[in-house]
Amino acid sequence: MPPKGKKNPKPSSSPSPSPRTPSTPRASPLSASAAEDDSLHHQRILSTLSSAHPSLLPSASSAFSGTIVESEASLSKGNRAVVYLSEAALVSSSFHPGSLVSVVCVPLETQLDGNDVCTVDADAGRQFSIATVFPSRKVIKTGVRLSWGLSCTMGFPSIGQGIIISPLSTNLHINKCELLRLSLINEAPDTSACELALGDEKVKDLVQILVSRWLRGRHLLKGNVVGVPVCGKACMFHVTGSGLESDVLLVDGSTRVELLLGDSLLDGNGDEPSKDGALPEHQVGDEWDSDLPKLGGLSKEFEDLKEIISFSLAKDETLPRYKGVLLYGPPGTGKTSLGSMCAKVAGAQLFTINGPEIISQYYGESEQALHDVFTSAKKAAPSVVFIDELDAIAPARKDGTEGLSLRMVATLLKIMDEIRQTDRVIVIAATNRPDSIDPALRRPGRLDREIEIGVPSPEQRLDILTTILSIMDNSLSQTELQMLASETHGFVGADLAALGNEAALNALRRHIKLKGQKPAEAMVALLESLSKLTVSSEDVTGMNGEEVLTVTIEDFEKAKLKVCPSAMREVMLELPKVRWEDVGGQSKIKEQLIEAVQWPQMCPEAFDRIGIKPPRGLLMIGPPGCSKTLMARAVASEAKLNFLAVKGPELFSKWVGESEKAVKALFAKARANKPAIIFFDEIDGLAVTRGSENDGVSVADRVLSQLLVEMDGLDLRTGVTVIAATNRPDKIDPALLRPGRFDRLLDVQPPDEADREEIFRIHTKKMPCGNDVRLRDLAVLTEGYTGADIKLVCREAAILALEESFDINEVSMQHFKTAVSKVRPSDLKFYQALATQFRRLVDATSVRDVNNI
Repeated sequence: MPPKGKKNPKPSSSPSPSPRTPSTPRASPLSASAAEDDSLHHQRILSTLSSAHPSLLPSASSAFSGTIVESEASLSKGNRAVVYLSEAALVSSSFHPGSLVSVVCVPLETQLDGNDVCTVDADAGRQFSIATVFPSRKVIKTGVRLSWGLSCTMGFPSIGQGIIISPLSTNLHINKCELLRLSLINEAPDTSACELALGDEKVKDLVQILVSRWLRGRHLLKGNVVGVPVCGKACMFHVTGSGLESDVLLVDGSTRVELLLGDSLLDGNGDEPSKDGALPEHQVGDEWDSDLPKLGGLSKEFEDLKEIISFSLAKDETLPRYKGVLLYGPPGTGKTSLGSMCAKVAGAQLFTINGPEIISQYYGESEQALHDVFTSAKKAAPSVVFIDELDAIAPARKDGTEGLSLRMVATLLKIMDEIRQTDRVIVIAATNRPDSIDPALRRPGRLDREIEIGVPSPEQRLDILTTILSIMDNSLSQTELQMLASETHGFVGADLAALGNEAALNALRRHIKLKGQKPAEAMVALLESLSKLTVSSEDVTGMNGEEVLTVTIEDFEKAKLKVCPSAMREVMLELPKVRWEDVGGQSKIKEQLIEAVQWPQMCPEAFDRIGIKPPRGLLMIGPPGCSKTLMARAVASEAKLNFLAVKGPELFSKWVGESEKAVKALFAKARANKPAIIFFDEIDGLAVTRGSENDGVSVADRVLSQLLVEMDGLDLRTGVTVIAATNRPDKIDPALLRPGRFDRLLDVQPPDEADREEIFRIHTKKMPCGNDVRLRDLAVLTEGYTGADIKLVCREAAILALEESFDINEVSMQHFKTAVSKVRPSDLKFYQALATQFRRLVDATSVRDVNNI
C-alpha cells in the first residue's frame, strides 16, 4: 500500500493483470476468431439457400435474423402459420403486417459437407415455410414467436434457435391448389389410429374433407410437413405433388385433399401421382381478396370505411382527408374485424392498440408506448392505427378521474393534432360506449367521422347466416334460411356465429354417441359410425336410409334454446312458450293484440302503403286472474319477438337517480334488440299518479317522468311495443293514457259461459276424465269464476281423486262438483266497478276534447 499523501507509482511498461481482468486474456483472440467463423458460416449458408431458392430468399442481406423465444404449445388455436415480430423489427425490416414471408431455421454445422458447402434439398419445403407476419408486444428486439402450425411445419424448433425471415420475391407465383396430396409420415408416433381410420373408404372421404377445411388458408410448399388432427391424434403428413418446386400452393374452399400411405395412394391403384392442376397463376399482391375474412351484413359500412381510408392515404393531396374514424355499436357487431379488413384491402399497414397492452405501472411508460406506435406508423406509411376499446384508453375527463387516464387522453389529443396530411396515417377507433369517450376526441380534426355498426336487420342477418353456412354442409332451404333470419331478433354477428357453432355441435351429437364406452371401444364405434355416413348439402336422408352428416333446421332450433342475444343477457329476458290455444276465451282481446303486434311483423308493407304506424302501447285492465299476463306472453311467443317482462317495483332503487337510469336502460336494450315487447306487470305500482305523496318530488314521480319521456319523447321508439297490465286503473297517472303512449285500452272481463267451457277444456286436456264429465255443466256451475279460479278447480278435483286412491285412473264429475263447492270465486265487484269508472273517465275526457274542437 503506498504511503498516505503520495501518488501511486507509475505502472511498469509490462502489463500486469488486474483483478477485474479475465484470468485468461489469451482466449479473447480465439473467441473473436470463433465468432468470425460462425458469422462466415452463417453467411455461406444464407448465400447457398438464396442461390438455390431465389424466389423464397431473394437477398441474404435484406433478410431478418432473429431467435425463437416462444412457440404455441398446442393446436387449439388452429393450423394457421403465423410468425410474430416486435413492432420495431417489423418496421426496420419493412414488413407489412399480414404479408407473406418465407421462414427458415438456421442450419446446423453438421449440414456442411467436407468442402464447406451447405447441402440444400431439392424440395423447398424441406427447409422453407410460408407464413404470415404480424406484430406482437409479447416479443422484443430480435425475438420471434411461432404459431403451432408454423412450428409443426418447421419441425418444432427449439427455443433459442436462429431463424431467418425474408420477404417473398415479386416473381414468385401462388397457385390456387385444386388437388393437394398428403403422405402420412409413418415414423411419427400414434399413427395406428390414423391408419385404421383411413382404411375405410367412406371414413377416408370424410377425413379428407375435414383435412381440407383444417388446412384452408394455408400457403404450402412441396416437402412441407403439416399436422392434422385425426381421431383425436395429431398426425403428420408430407406435402407431395405440388407442381413446380418453388411454387406456393394456396389451400382454399375449392381444394380437394387426397391422403396417401407411404408412397402409394390409399385406393391402391399403384400409379404415380400426377402433378395437380392449378388455377391461373397470380402475383403475390393479388391474392389478398381470396384470403380476406368474409363479413356478412356490413357491405355499406365496408364501402364507406374503405373509401375514407383510400382517400385519406392517397398520395394525391387534393383528395379529402380524414384523421380519424370512430366505429361504435354493441359488442359482437364486427367493428374490429371491419377495421382490420378495410385496412388490409386499402393496402395499408395495420398497427393495433389495445388498452391493457400499453398500460404500464411505471410513470410515463404508457404515454411513451402510445408515442412509439404512432412513430412506427408514420415510418411505415401508408398505415392505419386501430384503437380497440377507445373508452378504456381515453375516458371522459371528470372529477375523480385517475391521473393515468388524464395523461393518456392528453397524449392522444396531442398526437392526433400532430398528424399531418402528408403523413398518410389514419386512426380508426372502436367502442361500444361512445358516450364514455372524452368529448374533445369527437370533433373534426381528430375523429372526423362516426360510423354506427348497429344490430343487424333481418336482411343483414340473412347475409351473415349465408356467409356462415357457406363453409358448413347444411340442408337449409332458402325459405328456412329466411325464416331463421327473421326469428333471430337482436342477434349480432358474434351471436349468429355462436348459433352456427352450436347447431354444428348438435349435428355431431346426433351422429356420434360414445357415452359409457371405454376409449378403445369408443374409437371402434367412432370408425363404425363414420363409415356409415356420407357428406352432402342437398338432402337430409341419403340412399338406402343412410343418415347424412349435415346441419339441419332442427339443429338450429335446438341451438336457439341455448344461444340468446348477447345484448339481452344483462336484462330480464323471458322466452314465453305460450300459444293462443293455451288461452281460453277472450277472443276480442286476442284480435286486438294480434292486430297491434303480429300484423306489423307479418305485413309491414301494408302499413307503409296505408301510411300509418302500428299501435305502440297497449294497456290491459281487468280483475286479477283474467289471463292478462298470459295473453301478453302468448302474443310475444306467437310473434317470436324478444320479450322483456318487468314488474313495476323491480325498477325502484334506494339510490338517487338509479331508478330513472334503470328505466332508460330498459328501453335502450329494447331498442337495440328490436322488434321487442316490454311488458309491465302491475304497472300501477310504477306509474302512480303524480302528487299523491306530500314529500315533494318523490322517486315515483321521477320514475314516471322518465317513463313518459321514453314512451313518447324525442327518441324514436320504432320496433318497441309496450304492453302493460293492471287491476287498479285508478292508480295510474292520466298522462299515460293519451295516444302515443298507450294507444289502446283493452278491458279484460271475466270469462263468460263459453269462455269458461274452453278454459276447462284447456286445463283438462292432459287429465284423464270420466265419461260423466260434461264441461258445459261445469261452465254453468262456475258462474263468476275467473280463469285462475277454474285452474284451481281442476287441480283440486284431481287431488280429490288421488285422495280416494293412488291407483285411480280418472277424475269423475263428482270430483269436479266437490272442487267447485270448495273453491269460492274471486271477489270481482270492486275491480269491475273500478274498470267501469275508469272507462267513464276516459270517455268523458274524449267528449270534452270533442266539444273543445
